[in-house]
Amino acid sequence: MTAPTGSFLPELRETRAGDGLRWWTDSFSWLFADLARLGVWIGMLLCFFLILIPLHWLPFLGSVASHLLMFVFSGGLMIAARDTQRGQVPQFRDLFAGFGPQGGALVGAGLLVLVASLAVVGLMLLIGLGTLLSSLSAATSYEQVATGGYWLEGVGLGSLMLLLICLLLFVPISMAAWLAPALIMLRGAGPVDALRWSLIACGRNLGSLTVYGLVGIVLALLATLMFMIGWFFLLPLTFLSSYAAFRDMFAGDIEAQDLSVQPGS
Repeated sequence: MTAPTGSFLPELRETRAGDGLRWWTDSFSWLFADLARLGVWIGMLLCFFLILIPLHWLPFLGSVASHLLMFVFSGGLMIAARDTQRGQVPQFRDLFAGFGPQGGALVGAGLLVLVASLAVVGLMLLIGLGTLLSSLSAATSYEQVATGGYWLEGVGLGSLMLLLICLLLFVPISMAAWLAPALIMLRGAGPVDALRWSLIACGRNLGSLTVYGLVGIVLALLATLMFMIGWFFLLPLTFLSSYAAFRDMFAGDIEAQDLSVQPGS
């Protein structure tokens, strides 16, 4: 396998808004065409969460490890998604394919996303602390005391604005992370290139991405109303639909470039 280089330059394709719906319908047809495929996907994701959930019991380091492993496992699941799209039954070991030669790049991309996320949270905490101290200082004035707690309303409004700003800042981080595992596993991209091109692709396909997200919200509500059982099906569909989006946004001969390397090879 050739190591990723800094000259990674994929062929990027713009999609139509309706393609966001088609990514979901394609994933439905791929997953439910064969009960064996469905069984393997459910088994992989059960194992996925059985490994990650206990890590959250460890303070901080467990959350960091869980975040990085999520990137590595997502890379392996892109291999499984590719095989499913081809009409094959994925192998359970595909879940661990990200621990192969691309493991370093997947961990690197996860670290970059983690640092960016912590930076946003830190910035919001600093701004929030400054806003709170300013409001408390203003509350000591006679006018604020006379108004009977007007300053508390200001603190509440400021907190709401900070939350909205924080959510907006996390949007580009999420877009950069979305297709990065597929770009690393199937195109051999480095961590920086994978995050950058995922962000560019999402930015150029906001219409289809918006439709995709809205449909995803509806499906998530339906899965929750089904006493959470629906999530056993929605989670595989989420990875498969992400692969469908990757195939559409990054044109070219994927078959010739995918790096189907099994763990330990």
